[in-house]
Amino acid sequence: VGYFSILTNKMKHIFTKALLLFANIHTASSLQTTSLLTNTQWKLNLDVGLQPGTWMPKRFPGWAESGARLGLDIEVQFTSKPSSQRETLVGPKEQTFELDVIGDSSVFVSEKGQETVDFTTGGWCIQRPTGDIRNAAGSLVKPEGLLRFWLDCPNGAKRRDVEIFPNTRIFFTTGVWDDPSLVEEQQQQYTEILKQMETMADNTRDLRRESEDKNVFQNLFSFRKLVQDSKEYDDLYAKKERYEKEMPPIGASLSSNGVKIAPTGSLVIKGNSVPDWLPGSEYLILGTFSTTALDP
Repeated sequence: VGYFSILTNKMKHIFTKALLLFANIHTASSLQTTSLLTNTQWKLNLDVGLQPGTWMPKRFPGWAESGARLGLDIEVQFTSKPSSQRETLVGPKEQTFELDVIGDSSVFVSEKGQETVDFTTGGWCIQRPTGDIRNAAGSLVKPEGLLRFWLDCPNGAKRRDVEIFPNTRIFFTTGVWDDPSLVEEQQQQYTEILKQMETMADNTRDLRRESEDKNVFQNLFSFRKLVQDSKEYDDLYAKKERYEKEMPPIGASLSSNGVKIAPTGSLVIKGNSVPDWLPGSEYLILGTFSTTALDP
């Protein structure tokens, strides 16, 4: 799975299921720097181009209509330095911290040959979902944290008809799990639930085979046992589904300190100059991205 969209009473955002739903989310009351994500370094692998439901070609006719893609790599560090800027989509200013670009310029190949593009310091914030949200694949999930951040691209980049326009601020959204002990506990409980479900399934098969040789009264007892087991099985199944929504997905990138980030996230840009807090503000889907820990 990969991760995230929002509609609020004050803002009208144009998103699709490629961007996680922002409803059912709150920011942590304590300082964000308590997160183990702080001071970790990651490589961001951007995949810019047409995504299902994007309004980019409507706002910018011809954009990426050829199906071309623009791939860029950016190395970043999540710092503990408070950000001087605030972005409504990312989170409250007092819980937003600087995101430093630490690597060399990004390199890509266009019809002009090899080109470079620079990104400048951005900001990041982790928000804590209080309910299910929808990830980039359209599935309902509930990650431990919803990681949002931005980077600025002063000079832009273009490959065929795919373009990041100059002076564009790109917003990133993905899932993060920054409490390794909680993840380990969830994994243990999830494994135990699977074992219990398997045992119940085996017992049910045995009970049904035995009932073939029993009389009516004995079968009534067997029936009650099956009904009871069915309810217990349904409860276990519900717990299994909950853990699968909450746990890191297969393919999540793992840092050396145990922090995990979802395999895929969403990229958006502002579609107009309307302030976030006014009706008519919109965001357009630019593409997706993945992450790789630089200190695995």
